[in-house]
Amino acid sequence: MIKVRSILDKSLAGICAFLLAFMTFLATYQVITRYAFKTPSTVSEDLLSYSFVWVSLLGAALVFGKKDHMRLSIIPDKLTGAWGLALSIFTELLIMVIAVIVFLMGGKDFVGVGAIQASPTLNITLDWIYMILPISGILIIAYNILNIIQAVQEYNGDGKEEFQ
Repeated sequence: MIKVRSILDKSLAGICAFLLAFMTFLATYQVITRYAFKTPSTVSEDLLSYSFVWVSLLGAALVFGKKDHMRLSIIPDKLTGAWGLALSIFTELLIMVIAVIVFLMGGKDFVGVGAIQASPTLNITLDWIYMILPISGILIIAYNILNIIQAVQEYNGDGKEEFQ
């Protein structure tokens, strides 16, 4: 499981880094075309917006996987043993339910609506852009499963990493 998590972490971090570099290039290009040539690029503006959405949702999945998201740790820090494990599993399952409802089910609806909408500047249907919602939902759910497995392994003394 640690290898799966490592591959997932490195892949998502690499994609996010690429998207951030791409966004930096696009923003620079946008400024140059707007102020130096007095002809702003509408294509770069749309690509920048869509890239921002993608990097945000992929970054959110990565943060959930690393358990670096904001959380109140008052109760979890006090609970140990079976109660701590139960709370950890409950939390992961709650996040999973939200990911299924918002990202998978809601994302499926967005993709359906996007199939009949088109981006006039990029000449593509928006379902390609909205596809990130179910993709990030699947990634969050995969991380939830990995986090539950890790919590159980560490509770049983089989874990190789410290549980956070």
